[in-house]
Amino acid sequence: MLITRALKSNARLLLALTATVMASAPICSHADESASPSSIVKYSRPTTPEGGRHLYAQIERAANYACGTSSVDIEAIMNISNPCVHDAISRAVRSVNNLSLAQAYIDKNGKDEAHKFGITSDVMTAKK
Repeated sequence: MLITRALKSNARLLLALTATVMASAPICSHADESASPSSIVKYSRPTTPEGGRHLYAQIERAANYACGTSSVDIEAIMNISNPCVHDAISRAVRSVNNLSLAQAYIDKNGKDEAHKFGITSDVMTAKK
């Protein structure tokens, strides 16, 4: 029962992440406008800071792919954020709603930027 619930939760998160990357791809595509590149990020829910950083890196690679950019582009090297990539990453992090991933985002982008996208490192609890 617990394994089934965890698998359903991971599937829901994967679907949200895929939808986010796919939704931003047509807006930001630099290549053929008729093609909509997407990238699926397979992951398990990170529970550690290192897991959050690892998932953030995976999301960043997927966002670069969807936006037609690369982490070795001059903007990335100079730490200048591409708006398409930044938006895709921010939406994906918000949709995953995971404390470790949110903290990795805040560490990389700062609290003010996280606040703009509704990303917080506060623990959210559900009320019955």
